Amino acid sequence: MPTRPYASLLLITASRDTAAHFAAFLPKDRFAPELNVCSPLEADYVLEETVYDVVVIDGTVPADAGARIAASAAENGLTGVLLLAEQDQFDAVSAQAEEHGFMTLKSPVDPSLLKQSLGMMATVSHRLHDMESKAEKLRVKMDEMRIVDRAKLLLIQRFKMTEKEAHRFIEKNAMDRCVTRRAIAEKIIRTYDI
Repeated sequence: MPTRPYASLLLITASRDTAAHFAAFLPKDRFAPELNVCSPLEADYVLEETVYDVVVIDGTVPADAGARIAASAAENGLTGVLLLAEQDQFDAVSAQAEEHGFMTLKSPVDPSLLKQSLGMMATVSHRLHDMESKAEKLRVKMDEMRIVDRAKLLLIQRFKMTEKEAHRFIEKNAMDRCVTRRAIAEKIIRTYDI
């Protein structure tokens, strides 16, 4: 079975004691060796600078601020966000969680449920990052195909080449010059697309 990569985790808390307890609680084989911690005041800045696999906002953060931070952290769609809400705030926060795409649990939370939730969010985050990477590679490939097809069309129109001849022309020039097909196609477009 392949090993799972470490997940990065940011804990947003108003209590340094909570941060120490949380660091001791995290499974060392699953989460990055270094737990990143910030205060609610620093949260927006930290989240703007770094994308984390999992963000946890603990119950020491006031519910309204916690829900706002959670909604903001969940916006990128790649981060699993967990807001630990006090019993009396849970219903109100849960409604916001559904609307903005973050998870909420009642605080205090059962440790095994917390570990399971964090593990699941880390796994989903890694899968989303993988899918995003594959989608980006596909976008780049599709863009290259569009550019090469445009260049082939120009060669066909200008020089009465067949599609096969135009394709071969671009391939051969790319190999001879040790550049990509895209680079040759872009030069053809710049030269002949008047």
